[in-house]
Amino acid sequence: MGSSPVIEKIKEKLDIVDVIREYVPALKKAGRNFKANCPFHNEKTPSFNVSPDKQIFHCFGCGEGGDLFSFVMKIEGLTFPEAARKLALKAGVEYGDERTHEMTEADKERLELKKMLAHAAAFYQKALFAPEGEKARLYLGERRLSKATVERFGLGWAPANGNALMAELKAKGWTKDLALKAGLVTEREGGRTGDTFRGRIMFPIRGQAGDTIAFGGRVLDPEAQPKYLNSPETVLFSKRRTLYGIHEALPQIRMSGRLLLLEGYMDVIGAHQHGVDWAVAPLGTALTAEHASFIGRYAKDTVVMFDDDRAGIQASVRAAEVFMESGLYVRLANLGTGQDPDEFLNDHGRAEFEGKIAAAADTLEFRMNLFFKNRKTPPTSQEKAQAIALLLETVAKQPDEILKSEWVKSLATRFGVEEASVLKQLRKVVVRPEREARREAPQAVSMPPIERGFIQLMLRDPALIEQAAALSPDDFSDPMARSLFSAILALPPEARTRIPQAISAEFPEQAALVMGLAVSDPGGEISAAQNASGAVRMLKRFALQRRWTEMKGRIASLTAAELQEFRRLAGELKSSK
Repeated sequence: MGSSPVIEKIKEKLDIVDVIREYVPALKKAGRNFKANCPFHNEKTPSFNVSPDKQIFHCFGCGEGGDLFSFVMKIEGLTFPEAARKLALKAGVEYGDERTHEMTEADKERLELKKMLAHAAAFYQKALFAPEGEKARLYLGERRLSKATVERFGLGWAPANGNALMAELKAKGWTKDLALKAGLVTEREGGRTGDTFRGRIMFPIRGQAGDTIAFGGRVLDPEAQPKYLNSPETVLFSKRRTLYGIHEALPQIRMSGRLLLLEGYMDVIGAHQHGVDWAVAPLGTALTAEHASFIGRYAKDTVVMFDDDRAGIQASVRAAEVFMESGLYVRLANLGTGQDPDEFLNDHGRAEFEGKIAAAADTLEFRMNLFFKNRKTPPTSQEKAQAIALLLETVAKQPDEILKSEWVKSLATRFGVEEASVLKQLRKVVVRPEREARREAPQAVSMPPIERGFIQLMLRDPALIEQAAALSPDDFSDPMARSLFSAILALPPEARTRIPQAISAEFPEQAALVMGLAVSDPGGEISAAQNASGAVRMLKRFALQRRWTEMKGRIASLTAAELQEFRRLAGELKSSK
């Protein structure tokens, strides 16, 4: 990415640690760096590092890395100009219309997709308040949604005419291909295209920054299938990473540290209308590890409240187990009336609804309560054994050994059996923990420690470049070390304050290696040398040794000049001991 006076001023005014901590509150000091669980992949052991010295971040688990602009782009799904504008506002810097770097084709396409989706949202909302949207308005009225709520969440109506939106987009100059990439139109049989959403109430799905990135649509006809339809996956939208209502709920979640996970669009909208404005929903009831990782960054108190039916209860338990596998603690709530949350709020009000939230139980207690609910007679011995066997599947998935021990006690007490028997049964439950896949930094293993260490020092300390003048690329045995060394030496003086970013841009396939070296503390042989001049001597000696060994292997065929060089190398090696 390029730079400009505006970008440099933003960097001067903002510290990467402060910026990242707004998204990753758990960021903690660890030596010279700061560490936390990575916000970009699910992990239990922190491998995400932020260097205040270099003003960069790097995750040793998934390989993501860069500066504060890269971080905001990645975590909010923004292009560089969008991230720069956002950070300029935070820094109190006038950004204006200045183009700080040449936009890539991918950036341009993302911006056009966002414009198209925003226009589609406006088109659907206009259709809702047109005569053709009357049935949809009546339905929303029956669900007791106010006009202010409808407008706040941007609800709309997709006309039943199969090409109404495409015609509108074409009239505004957008192509069919771009509409396909946005998921707004779909190819049908015979190569024809039609609007993806037809005859449906439309729910814009917004990212953290408030941009519309996708849509959900609900049919009014009870016979039509599917009842709910989401946009397909696009470059802007990933279902497994997105939570409905997050843009509206995030300010309150950040402030209060609590989050309510509901099942669907109407539940979230109804909750917000009644002031429960920390509610969000996965797109469907399937919670993912990515969702859990995101939620864990912001919420200390998470309550899951899915529908009262069998499917909703099962989904609640599965969601809780996903949270457990991510090392997070959640509680499960149940309304107990057979109503959806928005229906309950309309009938009973916010105070009674919050009482249900306050009564939420941990996963095991929730499941035990379901077993004993409405029982008029004590369970038989066989029923106890069957129930405990099922409940131990949840206990076995609990990674916290103290909590697991407490759960064993609770099971024994609640069912009136010996704790030792429950423990014995628990040992028979086989749980295959999901191992974290860690992507190794490219070339990091094959590069000799002394060469890797010296490159690391150069990445961390620009002043070392002058001392490195005594070396040549041939003094490095590893091809990547030679390339990185040459590139660092060739950097103009003005780029040397941002060596990791500059080299990562020049070697994008090695960006994970470069950022990893830049944020980690030097170790191994290079630390034993204790100083740059010692490292230079070691590299020179190793280079001489390699050349001498290579020549010794073909001593019989050496020319007179080569024999003279061989003797010189032997002398230098002897004197350098």
